[in-house]
Amino acid sequence: MLNFIFILRTSLLILMTTFMLSTANAEEPREVFHVEIDAHIDDIWHAFTTTEGLQSWVAPLADIDFQVGGKWRANYDPNGTLGDASTIENTILSYDPKKMISLKATGFPKDFIFEEAAKDTWSVFYFSPITPSRTKITVVGLGYNETELSQKMRSFFQAANQYSMDQLKLALKKQSIQE
Repeated sequence: MLNFIFILRTSLLILMTTFMLSTANAEEPREVFHVEIDAHIDDIWHAFTTTEGLQSWVAPLADIDFQVGGKWRANYDPNGTLGDASTIENTILSYDPKKMISLKATGFPKDFIFEEAAKDTWSVFYFSPITPSRTKITVVGLGYNETELSQKMRSFFQAANQYSMDQLKLALKKQSIQE
């Protein structure tokens, strides 16, 4: 009987260790970007969740249907229209008010070279107030893999995230000056 218990414990330990190692190795590659912005969390939330907010920093043509399953659309071509071949569409996967929003790209502009790789990815934006007038935003890109196209897209979005957050900073700074 004692032998059976020893074998059972040893087997369980091996199974648990194998599971833990395979879980650790199976973790999705992540792209993490942090930025601190001089703005109240309410202003950040407004910039991410309203059409007016998106138009102030994302693109001149933008709209949002802010609900789970709703669309966040943007078109960088001022001569275009929302819904044309230049429109980028994201679907809202989830949100926790003033704390987090997760998005998945579901519509791509014509000739977007990373479309196939982008279909496997999604982004999570975390919002953390630091002080009443300063907020930390953490952008986590998930679903990247080791393919060359996915890695090139990852590099592309490293620069794109920096650019987008710089645009957000400028828009919020303009807003605070106007108030």
